[in-house]
Amino acid sequence: MANQMENEIRVGLFVSLGVGLLLATILILGGAQHLFTQKHTYTAHLLSAEGVIPGAKVVLSGVPVGVVEKIQFDKKQGNIEIVFAISKEASDWIHEGATFEIATQGVLGDKYISLDGGKVDAPLLPPKSDVIQRPSKDITHILSKGDNLIVSINTVLGSLDRILKSFETDHRSDTFFKNLAQSAKNMTATTEKLNQEMDQLKLRGAITQLNQILEKINNGTGTIGALINDASLYDDVKTLLGGVNRNRIVRNLVRQTLKEGKGKESAQ
Repeated sequence: MANQMENEIRVGLFVSLGVGLLLATILILGGAQHLFTQKHTYTAHLLSAEGVIPGAKVVLSGVPVGVVEKIQFDKKQGNIEIVFAISKEASDWIHEGATFEIATQGVLGDKYISLDGGKVDAPLLPPKSDVIQRPSKDITHILSKGDNLIVSINTVLGSLDRILKSFETDHRSDTFFKNLAQSAKNMTATTEKLNQEMDQLKLRGAITQLNQILEKINNGTGTIGALINDASLYDDVKTLLGGVNRNRIVRNLVRQTLKEGKGKESAQ
């Protein structure tokens, strides 16, 4: 009997020890940190935790480096403060200007913090500093924006449907297209009328210019006017042209010019 009790105690101890080892293994392997690793903590502020819970992992460039330790309200800033811890080794890659976003992992939609360490030539970000949030590329944000866009499109389509229904009542569409056709005809007639008036204006301008020229001739302005209105000038021209054959000097000059012209032609 004593041996049986002793065996049961041993079995219980072995079972308890096994369960304890199993829990410790799950805790070490399942968590995103080692129990004896040195850690640095940082804070992040945002308007909504967006499903992040304590214990959620923190990822730097796709590599798990820490976990979320605490989520609380920040009365000073009026938003949510997330405190997360990452390994000391990983903190050497967190520089000033580092940013974070809330991302979704897997089909179940587990939330985690994705870090961007910033520029490598910038100074390191001291522990307990605040990391800036960057615009999220998470699929949930894209879907939410898509939902908003669909709502806006539905609103526009609803308004358009109401306008079309109102347009179809009381034969308004027929009236509209008839008025449109009549407006087109009126516009065409107006254009033709304007073209005719422009042609008339051009003709009137030409007639006006011709009248001005005739008026100048009639007044004796210019050479033509002088020839028409000055009889003596006309007689002088007639005498000069008609007396060429009777004028010996002019006749000899004409003959000499003709001889010179023929001489040049023969020389060529």
